[in-house]
This record gives sequence, structure tokens and C-alpha cells, in this order.
Amino acid sequence: MASLNVLVVEDEKVHRELLKMTLEEEGYRVWSVPSAEKALPILAQEEVEVAVLDVRLPGMSGLELLRRIKQERPEVEVIVITAFGEIEDAVSAIKAGAFHYLVKPYEPEVLLNLIRRCGELVRLRKGPVDSGPLVYRSQAMKEVLRQAEIFARTEAPVLILGESGVGKELLARHLHERSGRKGPFIAVNCAAIPENIFEAELFGYERGAFTGAEVAKPGLIEEAERGTLFLDEIGEMPLNLQGKLLRFLQEGEFRRLGSNQIRKSQARIVAATNEDLEKAVAEKRFREDLYFRLNVLTLKIPPLRERPEDILPLATYFLEKFNRKYGKKVTLSAEAARRLVEYPFPGNVRELENLLHRAVLVCPKEIRPEDLGLEGKKQGLTIGLPSGKTLPEMVAEVERLLIREALERTGYVQTRAAKLLGIDEKSLRYKRKKYGL
Repeated sequence: MASLNVLVVEDEKVHRELLKMTLEEEGYRVWSVPSAEKALPILAQEEVEVAVLDVRLPGMSGLELLRRIKQERPEVEVIVITAFGEIEDAVSAIKAGAFHYLVKPYEPEVLLNLIRRCGELVRLRKGPVDSGPLVYRSQAMKEVLRQAEIFARTEAPVLILGESGVGKELLARHLHERSGRKGPFIAVNCAAIPENIFEAELFGYERGAFTGAEVAKPGLIEEAERGTLFLDEIGEMPLNLQGKLLRFLQEGEFRRLGSNQIRKSQARIVAATNEDLEKAVAEKRFREDLYFRLNVLTLKIPPLRERPEDILPLATYFLEKFNRKYGKKVTLSAEAARRLVEYPFPGNVRELENLLHRAVLVCPKEIRPEDLGLEGKKQGLTIGLPSGKTLPEMVAEVERLLIREALERTGYVQTRAAKLLGIDEKSLRYKRKKYGL
């Protein structure tokens, strides 16, 4: 993942620290301050690329800071955060040049999607960059990349299949970079966009299209003009919007919400899913005609457990990455390497990356098998008889492991993790707080 410099301005300490931690886990360089007055010197001295501002700040307001940024650093993309009921502030922010706004409370993945989109604009202005290597040794991945090279030269949509965490977005970005397209690569997780704003996000909207829509705004399809729009978890797209996406795929045409004007875009669609779309079609959750339209050029990334020869090259890459980031020289012992190869990685490459990230942080010199935290996880949970623990303590331990695995398998998208666990999001939030997850 390419680095991005992000400034967070939020007066609530807990929220500010949580934002900083979330963004740093994504690999971003982050400054976090409680006021606009403390943000101004950073903006003057550092290469800030994206700013996340709360509207309500002590002293100078977030809106005033936004205007200062656009006067002095117009290249900085700004995301404004407002409280429920402050829609007028959001409209003012858009008029003042904000990239987007969010209303509290919001899912972290929604903010991350917005920051990724800002990052694409920043990178587009700087010119083409290398998004990072696709690390592999297996014949299976060589075949996937061979097909990708062929598909990159076409204009047709591509459907990428694979379990959560296998690297579908990285492959989609590779397709974009090999295509020669001059526009941006924009990635969005369909599962992270609330259904009531999905159409406005995808197709844009006109002034007056809904309450609070005081200014027109282009959607993702327009932002990705002459580039690539990556729709991750396409199976989560609301059924009522699938027909509109199908029309765009067939005709290259769409309408903004609240408008009858037909618009055109040359954005290329690359979609991805970790679910069985044929089953979704049979259950009437996904349109059959859209499935057939997407399922022409298909790339399937095998799970990491089916290509164990890729584990150590990936581990070496992540180890070097995090050693550089933290200025360390942590190595992987032979026993730990053997343990990695034996482990089935239900969370795939993402789980391997997270595992080594934690290990580099906590290990001073060498990663040993016990530092990996894989005990009891080889073929799922291994539960023995209680040893000095009460039944409630054992149940809590198992529950914590299950929640952590669900989060890792879904890329920490809370809506999907809750669905996988069979509980509601409120319960999942409570349990994450309870177990420190």
C-alpha cells in the first residue's frame, strides 16, 4: 500500500486517538491534533496530503480551517466530519471545497474508503507510481498474472473471485496499471456504503435531489473517468441499483440522482467478490443479467492455504516492509517460518500481514513460534479441559478468538463480521470494546 500523509483535527481525545490508530494500521503517516491552531503549523511545515477535520473545534472552527487550507494549500484534500443534524455545516464544507463529509456515527471503513479515493487523486496529480509488488512463487499465481496481462489490454469489465484477504484489490490495481488508462484507480467496498446513500455515491446527485443536497456532486463513476472503478464485494450492492450498473456496463450511460440528463463515462469496472454469485442469483439477491455481464472475464485468486509456496516470500516481503517502517531488524526464526507454512491462514494474505505486523512490533530481534500467536489455531479452535479457569472464562476466551477471526476474515468491516457471527452490529461493537479488539 502506498503511503499517504494524513492530518487529523479532532478535539475529542478518544475519537482522535482511535482515528490515528486506525489510519496508522492502514500504513498512513498521521499527525493528530485537538485544534485548528495546532494544525496550522503542521500544514505550513509538513507535506500533508489529506486532512480529516471535525466541524466543531475549540477556537477556530473546522469550516474556518477548511477555508484556510483551500487558500494556502489548495492541493490538500479535506474530509469534514459533522454531527447528526448539522447538515448545513456539511453543505457549507462542500461549497468551500471539501472532498466529502461524514456524519457521526460512521463506520471506519467508510472513512477509509474516502481517504483511499483522496489518495488516488493525490497520486494522479503526482503521476504514475508503483503500487507495490504482487509477491508470489506458485504456479497458480503465475497463471493468474498471465491472464491478468491479457485482460488488462481490453475494455471489458473484469470479475475477480477469491476469499477475503487474498489480495483482490491489489490485483485490480495491477490490472489498472497495466491497462495504460490515464484516469485514476478508485476502490470502494460495496459492503461499507449505507444502502440509503449508495446511489448518490455511485452515480452522483444534483442540487435538490434530497434533503440537504444544496450543491451537485459527481459520483464514483464520474470520478473514475478514463480510469478504473473497483467495486469490491459486488454481491453486497443493493438489488435496486444493480439494473442501473448493468445499463452503465452495456451503454456507458448513467443519470445522476435527481436528474433526467443522460451522462457518459469511460470508467472501466472491475468487480470482486468472496461469495458465490450463482447462489446469490438463485436466491434472487443478485441479478442474473448483471452476473452474466460481469462473468465474461474472470480471475480467481486461490486461497493462501492452496499455495503454501507463496507464504515465505510474502512473509519476507512483509518483514522487510515493517522493519523499514519501524527502523528495526527483526528476523524470522526457522521454527517460526515452519509454523507459518503449516498454518492454513483462513484470513489469507491479510492475516499473514497483520500477524507479522504485530510480531515486528513486539519482538526485539527474532520472531519465535510463540510470538506468532497461532496456538490452537492450526485447524480451527482447539479447546481442552479447563485448567484453573471457570466455564465463563473459557467461554469468553473462545468468544474473543471467534470475533478476532471473523474480523480478520472480513477485513475488519464490522457489518460483514457481525453478519458472519450471526449477531447485530451493536452487540459486536460492545464485544470488541469488552475484549479490546
